Amino acid sequence: MSIGSCLFGSVVLACLLSAAAGWAQQPSASSVKKSAPVPEIAYPSGPFGIGRVGFDWIDTARPDNYDPDRKRELMVYFWYPTAKSVGAKGQYLQGAAAMDAMPAIHALISQEFGKCWAPIVSGEISSHAVNGAPIASSRTPFPVVTFSHGAGGTGFEYTVLLEDLVSHGCVVASIEHTYTAKAVWFPDGRVSTERNDSPPAGLSPAERLSWMMKRASVRIDQGAADVRFVIDRMRQLNHDKQHFALAGTIDLKRLTAMGHSAGAEFAARACQQDSRIFACLDLDGAMVPIAALPVSGDDRKILQPLLFLEAFHPESNMRGPPDQISECKKVKEKQLRELRRGSYDVVLHSPGIAHPSFSDVPLLLHGQDGFPETPIVRDVFTNCQLSGRYTGLRLSDDLQRHSTATSGLNWNNGGPVGGLVNQIRAKRLARELDREELVPR
Repeated sequence: MSIGSCLFGSVVLACLLSAAAGWAQQPSASSVKKSAPVPEIAYPSGPFGIGRVGFDWIDTARPDNYDPDRKRELMVYFWYPTAKSVGAKGQYLQGAAAMDAMPAIHALISQEFGKCWAPIVSGEISSHAVNGAPIASSRTPFPVVTFSHGAGGTGFEYTVLLEDLVSHGCVVASIEHTYTAKAVWFPDGRVSTERNDSPPAGLSPAERLSWMMKRASVRIDQGAADVRFVIDRMRQLNHDKQHFALAGTIDLKRLTAMGHSAGAEFAARACQQDSRIFACLDLDGAMVPIAALPVSGDDRKILQPLLFLEAFHPESNMRGPPDQISECKKVKEKQLRELRRGSYDVVLHSPGIAHPSFSDVPLLLHGQDGFPETPIVRDVFTNCQLSGRYTGLRLSDDLQRHSTATSGLNWNNGGPVGGLVNQIRAKRLARELDREELVPR
């Protein structure tokens, strides 16, 4: 298991960060026979259609950690609102066919997607994102959400979540974190793959844990620097239509940093470091058995409103000795209670709820090689209004009305359609707040 899985992986499925890491190599995409219905990405629930455009951006201020001749390079995909078009379809994963044609990359990426890789390459599994479509008309610029994926994954594996968010009026800048992502395709044909350094031989368990924590801290800081660099580029280009198709249509005063798993720690760390970020959204990013939020030498705190949205994890599934888990809970409670007014820790309860539920993984892999039936989080947010002191995204009406009790929420349950009633419990932080303070109006 990778270092990223140990420190970033949460506590239900050890293999989430590389969802199929232990599977045997799949045959080539062209030779796979369909043995089950092809999964279908649910149509977004909001009033907007989905457009997408990718940018290859280079941070000249930072070196490439694995190639001394290059600077830090990222693919950033902007998902944005368009006029709604029934039946619109687009590529699920940018560069899929090119990567499939490379034997070494095919072997790697087909492990991640299992039997769905062939229909992803062929286009049978598609998104609703139309490349280069005109952005929707709006009297005001759209708020922006940066998104950071989990270790060993890719931002495209969150298509259900991102499309639904965009359909309600947000622009999402989804960052492919080079060397954290399973594979990143660049327009010149290069592909960068995930890198996981191994600790030196001969370390004691305590020394090994210390090494891993330091390595995790470095990785989190790099991911946070990626987020901040993308913010820099958006600010530089927001008036440059020639080099940035969305110039003038995004509102960088209403900027939320969001991430899942390891990516949640990247987003949280960026929020600790950068006051330009208006709000923070952490999707199941707790680092059991260390802490809930990044711990660093500078002891910086998150000053923005934070929504800590987590799947319920039984203690029996948590990794680490009991004394470390107990201490981790204390650290988590302290960290969350130090957050500013308007922050929330929301725990999602449902049969089968798990760490992958924020991604497409349960939809794509359900029923394959024993992958369990797991619900997918969808329709958590009903719009993208940002205002005042509160968390940057407006939660679904059901969660608003029942912020301290169980309630219904729309979900997609391991298949192409559906909604199951899921039980949600919202835990108040810092102090008792009025209902109106849960979300902006």
